[in-house]
Amino acid sequence: MLRTTFRTLLLLALLASVALAAAQKPDVAKVLDNIEAAANAIQDTSFTVTGKLVDADGTVIPLEVDIQAIPPKHLASAYIVQPDALADNQIVLDGNVVKNYTFLTNQVTLFDANDPDALGGLLPAGPNGQGSPQISFDLGAIFKGYDATIKNVTSSGGVDTYLLDFANKDAGATIQHVEATVPSNDWLPHRLVFLDKGGRTVADLNVKGLKLDQGLDPKKVAYLPPDAEVIDNRKP
Repeated sequence: MLRTTFRTLLLLALLASVALAAAQKPDVAKVLDNIEAAANAIQDTSFTVTGKLVDADGTVIPLEVDIQAIPPKHLASAYIVQPDALADNQIVLDGNVVKNYTFLTNQVTLFDANDPDALGGLLPAGPNGQGSPQISFDLGAIFKGYDATIKNVTSSGGVDTYLLDFANKDAGATIQHVEATVPSNDWLPHRLVFLDKGGRTVADLNVKGLKLDQGLDPKKVAYLPPDAEVIDNRKP
């Protein structure tokens, strides 16, 4: 009888531990929901993107770009500090227009935000192959054509930091994986690493000095030198 009771208790304990482990296992869908909610709640933000871009020949290009954005107004600006060849250039996304300011020539070139060739194809592809003017931190929406999984979770100071892996469904694409680091204190991405088919890092981007909901002035975010020559490349 005692042996049977012991076995029963052992079985119940085992089942309880399995159930607890299942309950504590992170749910990637829930994490993506938290990211979406945090992204949608942003009224304005400023931060610096630092890191590197890596050419196919292994050349490392340092990156430093100051970003300001007011998502509800579909307004954002990027001031380039590095690479040196593009220093002091600016890009402004203002609704349906992309404004590219070149410091050396003091010119502003206007593009349609849905033009896939705007900024040399820099804008991400959207529906029907068009460029996308969307300003968002919603990783689930940005990487819609990817399968998301939780690669790792670490905890420190009451904050869980998730390492998410987004695997491209298109096996022929240049970028096959994107690894995103997202802490639970704000549910926003703080690092993105882009990997090619061979696992080589193509880009490593880090968010520094993130500030939220400061009451940014739209006029200041959209500011470009008023004396710049304007070249309108928008389609009629």
